[in-house]
Amino acid sequence: MMISILDQFEQGVGSRIKIVPSSKQLLDESFDKDTDLQRIPILSKKKVNFSPSDKIAQLLVSNEYVVLVMVNNVLLRINLKQDNIEEIDTLKTSSLKVKQLFLDPFGEHLLISCGNISSSQLFYATKQLSKLKPVGKYQGSEITSVAWNYDYRVKSTSSTTGPILLGNSSGAIIETQLGTEFDRFFQGSVVQYWKEVFDISKGQPIPIIGLQYHRVGKSDLFYILAITPTKLYQFIDFIFNKDERPMLQQIFNNYLTIPERFYEVPTVVKHSKLHFYFLNNDFTAPKYFGFLTELGVFVAEIDINKDEKTIFSSHELIEYSRLYGRDDDDFTVPLSMTFTRYHVLLLFPERVIAVSLVAPADRNASQVMDEDYCSDSYGRLLNITKDLMTGTIWLYAERAVFRYKINKEDRHVWKVYLDKGMFEEAKEICINNPHRINQVLVRQAEHFFNSKQYENSALIYANLNVSFEEIVLKFLHLNEKKPIKLFLMKKLHGLNSQDYTKITMITLWLIELFANELAVLRNSKQGKLQEYTTLQESFKQFLSTSIIQDCIRKNWESIYDILASHGDVSFMIWLALENQDYKRVIQHYLNEENIAEALTLLDNHPFSELFYTFSSDLVEKAPAQTVSILIKQGQKLDPLKVINALIIPNPSERLAMEIIRYLEYSIHCLNCHAESVHNYLISLYIKYNKDKLMNYLKLQGREITAVSYSPEFALRLCREHQLGEACVQLSIVLGLWEAAVDLALTISVDLAKTTASLPNNNIELSKKLWLKIAQYVVKQNNDIEQAMRFLEECKFIKIEDILPFFPDFVTIDHFKDAVCSSLEVR
Repeated sequence: MMISILDQFEQGVGSRIKIVPSSKQLLDESFDKDTDLQRIPILSKKKVNFSPSDKIAQLLVSNEYVVLVMVNNVLLRINLKQDNIEEIDTLKTSSLKVKQLFLDPFGEHLLISCGNISSSQLFYATKQLSKLKPVGKYQGSEITSVAWNYDYRVKSTSSTTGPILLGNSSGAIIETQLGTEFDRFFQGSVVQYWKEVFDISKGQPIPIIGLQYHRVGKSDLFYILAITPTKLYQFIDFIFNKDERPMLQQIFNNYLTIPERFYEVPTVVKHSKLHFYFLNNDFTAPKYFGFLTELGVFVAEIDINKDEKTIFSSHELIEYSRLYGRDDDDFTVPLSMTFTRYHVLLLFPERVIAVSLVAPADRNASQVMDEDYCSDSYGRLLNITKDLMTGTIWLYAERAVFRYKINKEDRHVWKVYLDKGMFEEAKEICINNPHRINQVLVRQAEHFFNSKQYENSALIYANLNVSFEEIVLKFLHLNEKKPIKLFLMKKLHGLNSQDYTKITMITLWLIELFANELAVLRNSKQGKLQEYTTLQESFKQFLSTSIIQDCIRKNWESIYDILASHGDVSFMIWLALENQDYKRVIQHYLNEENIAEALTLLDNHPFSELFYTFSSDLVEKAPAQTVSILIKQGQKLDPLKVINALIIPNPSERLAMEIIRYLEYSIHCLNCHAESVHNYLISLYIKYNKDKLMNYLKLQGREITAVSYSPEFALRLCREHQLGEACVQLSIVLGLWEAAVDLALTISVDLAKTTASLPNNNIELSKKLWLKIAQYVVKQNNDIEQAMRFLEECKFIKIEDILPFFPDFVTIDHFKDAVCSSLEVR
């Protein structure tokens, strides 16, 4: 059955649909039409039109706001949005040397760490200030790292940094809040507060190379990361009072009584920084972080576990030696690094290498760019940095600045995810490329199939634009039937109403599968009632699906044949009732002699055609109940059509009396004047209830134009059954007066006299009728006295009219009184 339906499906739709590829063809990359993109590099570099007056020492970019310092201590600020360059030469004459610049991610706040052999100094500036402000409370070791406040609320208040953390070369962590608004209140100081909140050094000076803190979404949970040359520290806890200052002291206080959590790392290079990558520039949701060590790039994905108080659960060390396929120690440590979505960019003295973060462990095959750099024109390469707000990558040398453009960075990543079995990630990347999505789905479906997750495989295959036959044959070889059912049902729901041939084939196939499963469970000796009930409900739900209703209506017989072949009578009845095929159900009940159910169904679903069709059978089986239901319908039924169903040859007396009951109801309550109805009633009266016949004829009257029955038909039946009185009545209706009187005389003289007295307006006719009666009386009885009394009853007849009827031997003495009376009248 299944194979034949499959053949029909392929043949039925083959001429109307496009040829679709097989799953193997889909996996062939030659099908990928996105070939032009392959010629465009993922990262393309362009030199910025800027020529510094001296060698660049350091450059930072945030929110399209550039800050750079040259070796001559000249500080430049460039607003890329306004193409405006501002020079700040406050430090030009100073004996202090600029050691590091720290710019917040919004480009609003700048910290400059300066120093010489004997002292260190920290300066602060904002975008609006053209003059550097010394951070007055700062003393001691050089500031080596800054943890800015990434909270979006701070962005709208550019006059203050909000709570920030500073790490110095001695291992101390300081919390402070800076801003120009404090300049008015704190005697010219930009510092609101300043407090050392933690010391990592434990008495042995150790520089804090990297420092950042973040809030977890909009929660009260915060975490802090700090790196030293050999350790990665992580602090995590809740801050419930965010107005308390110092705010972050609340986290560090928890580590006064318990050891801080740290992770041993390969020696961190002293020029390294702590880098974070944020998805979609959402500073509340860092994706991963990393930094440079002497052996490789340390990369870890953010995975907060508030119970374990950990910020990451696993990490990877991308070893420098393996970037070129070597396992020796002859390699160069990068100068700096930065993240893109899927790569880490490593700056070496003469080139930039982009390494995939999602590729396998063999990083040699993961490089997407290996770009040589000529230092003759622009001097040494110094750093690569990123504008976190815009995502733009910046590279600078001693005398030049370059900007990188990222071109479809994920073009190969989907394939890497695919090879690693990360199907959801792969689909997310190529969501707008239908061909690649199909490739991912094929691989995912095959993966599920090979791992025996057949149901998941079926659901995915159903969404693929691949050969229907190929997929079906995969599942037909399985012992399980649920996967093929899921595939077909999913495929069915993906069709539109115009795909009628496909809908029909799949629907019939699914019905066959359901019916077969139900039959197996029904015949099982293991008592699988619950499983049977569940499957039956699932089958019912399927048959109620809107897309197949038209198919069911047009393929009743095929569907019933399938169900019948599996002996599922109860389901046939349910399906027929659901689709209002009451005719089939009633017929089934009649075949099973289940008259009560048939009558109940007819009573609950009173469609007129059902009554016209089944009244004949039902009234024979249950006369009284059937007629009662018919009468209950009242004017909803056409009596003529009902009578056609109730015309039954030689009915029993019990049946006939019930039919008479309905006919009387039709005539008296529904005012039915149809001749056939009245004729049928007369025929039943004649055979089964003669007493009611005369009452009926009298009610109908003597006018032939007023009666609803056929007098001729009625007269013929009455003659056949020798119903004289009724024949007299019917002859009167037909105007056969003389015949009526003649027939009445055979019954009784009184009936004849009653008949003769009816035509009052026709004297001649009345006289003729009475003379017939007189003649009958005289000749039949030869009773002169009765004849004389007859003359008294009829004013139209005189003695002389009846004398000829008497025999010759009658003497005048017998008529003396009558003659005298006649003479007196004259």
